[in-house]
Amino acid sequence: MHGEYKGMFLIFVGIIVITFFLPLCGVWILVKLTDLAKAHPKPAKYILIIMFIILMVAGGLKIRDIYYEKSPYYFWNELIRKNSKPDDITQEEFEAKNRAGYCWRDRKYYSKEELWYKAMKSLTGRMIYENKFYWDNKVVNINDDFLPTEEECARWNGCRVFKIPMNPDKEKFLKANIENKSDFWKGIDILIKHNEAQSFIFASDKNYVNDDFKLKNYILIHKLDNPAYLSVYDSNSCCTVLNKSEWSLIRKNYILKYTGNSVGTFMEESKTPSDININSWGIGNFYFGVTHSHLISVTEFITGVKSKIPKNPSKIFLLNNCGDILYKPYYFVPDLIR
Repeated sequence: MHGEYKGMFLIFVGIIVITFFLPLCGVWILVKLTDLAKAHPKPAKYILIIMFIILMVAGGLKIRDIYYEKSPYYFWNELIRKNSKPDDITQEEFEAKNRAGYCWRDRKYYSKEELWYKAMKSLTGRMIYENKFYWDNKVVNINDDFLPTEEECARWNGCRVFKIPMNPDKEKFLKANIENKSDFWKGIDILIKHNEAQSFIFASDKNYVNDDFKLKNYILIHKLDNPAYLSVYDSNSCCTVLNKSEWSLIRKNYILKYTGNSVGTFMEESKTPSDININSWGIGNFYFGVTHSHLISVTEFITGVKSKIPKNPSKIFLLNNCGDILYKPYYFVPDLIR
């Protein structure tokens, strides 16, 4: 209670200062400037010019902060922009076709199978988005201090996403070039050099932009700033598109994650509007169930032996009708590491 009274007292003092002291201070400064202008017109003019410049700079910085400040609905708004209403369509038609699963951006209805490819690319884009926090030194620790993660990204050749096809030629190539587990990343870099694998660092990478993710048999490796922190997604078992009926059968096993730390990133408060039907905006007709492992060995990679995958996905992302993932909030299984 003592802390609460102290907080209320500080608020009261702040109100008094804003209401009385600041206006009086402003009047006092104005009177002094008027007296100075009468006695010394030229210096007063320069002082006013300098004050005007200071105010302009301060105002510009404040406007910039407001502009770049992420809204509580930041990720929701970003997803809405990816399937926005055409100008020549009424709101009623827009919402009706959204509820039916229509993708306005591509002017078509997607099947679950078609949405899978779109969602896999969007999932990769989410990994790249997360990596940007590391490259920009915006990862925080438990004390909310920013960490120098960009140095670690460069040091470990990390903060990348690898897309590695599973095919016999590549398996033979790996067997010839990897002698032990410590050579794994060397082998992957050789594959990239020979165009048998891809490495994505930024969302603007042409090999990411131009990839339609139509290949079915591959793995994604999300490598962060430490070589021990890996997320491995096997395309054959990691990810599933669910319709609303399928999602309703497992919904009780999940809770919705709005806020908080997600591997030091995604710190924004991310909400969805509570007073609308999200299906009317083309979101929530489909969901994307995702699970992954944290380890991969050379033997596991070459032979295709995979870690046991849970029956149900560990995370569920909302999709729009075009296969784009809502980065946050998402659903997760509370008793699993996330």
